[in-house]
Amino acid sequence: MTRVVFLLISTGFLYTEAGAHGLHISLGKAEVTEAGISGKITLNKLDFVEAIDQWDADTPIYELTPEEFEKLTLRYMKRHFKVEANGRTDLKLVIKEAGQEKDTMWLAFRFLSKRPLETIRVEHRVLFNVFPDQANVLAVTSGKGKESFLFRVDQPVKVFSVK
Repeated sequence: MTRVVFLLISTGFLYTEAGAHGLHISLGKAEVTEAGISGKITLNKLDFVEAIDQWDADTPIYELTPEEFEKLTLRYMKRHFKVEANGRTDLKLVIKEAGQEKDTMWLAFRFLSKRPLETIRVEHRVLFNVFPDQANVLAVTSGKGKESFLFRVDQPVKVFSVK
């Protein structure tokens, strides 16, 4: 985590002007148990809205009700954030809770598994459709300890050994 904080501080100087930013990064934490994975992802709010808007250009997102936007968000996340258990089973994404602050939004998620987890294959392409320089950090804690990975457009998949 110290490296992530240092990375954020070092690259924070890339901001060019008020309101614009040159840093496209999301931060996530996940905890793996035998029964599944749960965690939280924090993203830049305006970047997320732009990504959804471009992904589903036929839907005027600023006219959606909160419930419609929630459904669209879930569809987007299911397409761009996936977990496969033990090399063979796609797990279902559940958004447990969501919230926002001034510039960020966060999603608490869960993937449940019917079988004990030994490995998980995570595909994390959130915001890649709009920002080719997007980086998604995910810190995974399991029985084997803690491992972090930086997902990028050219490296959107990581297999974690969790048992």
